[in-house]
Amino acid sequence: MLSTTGIVIFILLLVVALFFMTMGAAKLYNRVRIGRPVERTDRLAERLIGFITRYDCQRKIAREPGAALMHLPIVIGVVFFVIGAVHLVLEKVIGLVIFGSPYFYLITDIGAFLLLFGILWSAVRRYIQKIPRLDVGTWEQERFIVFLISDLSLICIAYFLTYGFRIVGSPEYFDQWRLGLAPFSQIVALIFSGVDPVTAIKLSNIFWWVHIVAAFVIIGTPRYSPLVHPMAAVPNIIFRYLDNKIEPLEKIDFEDEERETFGVNKLADFTWKDLLDCYACAECGRCQINCPAFLTGKPLSPKKLLAEIKEHLEEIVPGEPRIIMADGHVVFGEQEHKSEDDDDAKKLLGEVIDEHAIWACTTCRACREQCPNMNEHANKIVQLRRAYVLDESDFPAEAQLTFTNMERNSNPWGIGWADRANWTEGLDVKILGELDDPSEVEYLLYVGCAGSFDDRIKKVSTALVNVFNEAGVSFGILGTEEKCCGDSARRLGNEYLFQSLAEENIETFKGYGVKKIVTTCPHCFTTLKTDYKQLDGDFEVIHHTQLIDQLIKAGKIRPGALKEKLKVTYHDSCYLGRYNEEYEAPRNVIAAVKDVSLVEMANSKQKGFCCGAGGGRMWLEEDIGQRINVARTEQALELNPQAIISNCPFCLTMLEDGLKDKEASEQVKVYDVAELVANSISNN
Repeated sequence: MLSTTGIVIFILLLVVALFFMTMGAAKLYNRVRIGRPVERTDRLAERLIGFITRYDCQRKIAREPGAALMHLPIVIGVVFFVIGAVHLVLEKVIGLVIFGSPYFYLITDIGAFLLLFGILWSAVRRYIQKIPRLDVGTWEQERFIVFLISDLSLICIAYFLTYGFRIVGSPEYFDQWRLGLAPFSQIVALIFSGVDPVTAIKLSNIFWWVHIVAAFVIIGTPRYSPLVHPMAAVPNIIFRYLDNKIEPLEKIDFEDEERETFGVNKLADFTWKDLLDCYACAECGRCQINCPAFLTGKPLSPKKLLAEIKEHLEEIVPGEPRIIMADGHVVFGEQEHKSEDDDDAKKLLGEVIDEHAIWACTTCRACREQCPNMNEHANKIVQLRRAYVLDESDFPAEAQLTFTNMERNSNPWGIGWADRANWTEGLDVKILGELDDPSEVEYLLYVGCAGSFDDRIKKVSTALVNVFNEAGVSFGILGTEEKCCGDSARRLGNEYLFQSLAEENIETFKGYGVKKIVTTCPHCFTTLKTDYKQLDGDFEVIHHTQLIDQLIKAGKIRPGALKEKLKVTYHDSCYLGRYNEEYEAPRNVIAAVKDVSLVEMANSKQKGFCCGAGGGRMWLEEDIGQRINVARTEQALELNPQAIISNCPFCLTMLEDGLKDKEASEQVKVYDVAELVANSISNN
């Protein structure tokens, strides 16, 4: 046990460490709290249980073997080692031995070894292998990482030396079982077995203090560290969005007369959760190396975006609590911060964040899918776009044409709304407005703008009608009463236009008593299923690949063989895959068609690569870097397929354009899943 003096020193060091940790937490809180309120603190029991039991974070890390070899040992090692370290402290300070089992020493010894291994392997990855995505950008941050690696390594090494020298100096400290079940401490004891017992005990005591001081330094670093990811990640995951996988975009109340802005023009326009994301970011770069915009040379890095917001926040809000006197008492006060409206303050739009980066995003959600800490990148970008569109009226000219076409003719192409049902000529399609009882149909087929106006996608609509008629599906369409779902308007930042279109559609749906909706477009699917709920439009929405899969399983469709064998690859659309976690239904349908062999691209399912049309990018020019659709087409052509299968009209269009760019459109075709099934049925 420690002497009285030793106990006093220990307590003083502990108090200092906890003080600095508290001040660091207060600094983080003071910065984050300037954000707008958002409800993320409800259902706390569910949040805490989910945080403890969920495995998503480690699962995402484990997708890359090298990272898993680093991170998993650290996580497991920390849990076991902290228990051992606390036990060591209690035993040394007050003589309390909580765990006497020899297996406890085995677990803590292994925990310390795993932590040390993980820390050293992280150094290898960063400074020997030099993994590009791990670049944190500033010397201040890199210097702290070096310090962090060194200090954590010292904690583990000092732990082994403390126990090892204690074994040498007091062999009776361990009985035979305990000696054998503390393998790494035993190795240290064997190495220094020649040291005399008195010296060994002195060294054990010295290394105990080294271990303690190094641990207290780590505890106190959040006050000065530029990287507080370990502190912020835990609440960030706890305060995640619970109800489904898709964090919804904020619904703007345009009738709120007190609201002065509609987008994010400054830091205070973000929510506190948006700002917490920036501190939870470990700058691991997983978002960056999976971002199609970044990979094709666009000025967008999701990692850099969060870092820029954080750096600007630290310039505006120092965050350091002030200790002041009030009425004879010492109290903590918040340090004053600079106003974002000051002339010398950087503007968030254009100065802190490059506007080209904001418009480069396809909202594909690859960043969110890969982030272990569940940061929400794309929603921040859409909020920034809202500022440009709704507050500044400063956005790409092509977006203006798209908005105008939607306003005048309820579709981005600008084709007259009266032509919306022309594609049905010669087909057996019911129009709800022409039925005596619209409720006689089970499904509303929401055709969408592409399926109604684009000549190529009209063929997909026709194919789907033939499949449904073959299966006896009861369906109808709205015809000229259908309007654009508003997806592109919302993702481009024009929330007002989105709500106008959505409210008209919802009123029409309800007027006909619509309960179930099927659509070929994943963007329409996501918008109708998720976004419309914010406007009191709650419907059962299904994607056509899901319904076709159900029909095949029920025996209502029996796909036959095509005219010849076909080698295909399948392109996962972002809005059906990552947004709605539907990867299997389209593959099940493809597998049901005879003589079709499917080969998967390296970037498939959760790692699927965007076609480049999401987030309203379908309507914008792509004049920086390589075209995303061309990059995706190249990935498909590496497999030498005869056809690329799609589930989305935007993807189909972009892939066909990519094949033209690669001069491969004669050798390789693009088909929608519905076309594949319709062709197989017609050949029966």
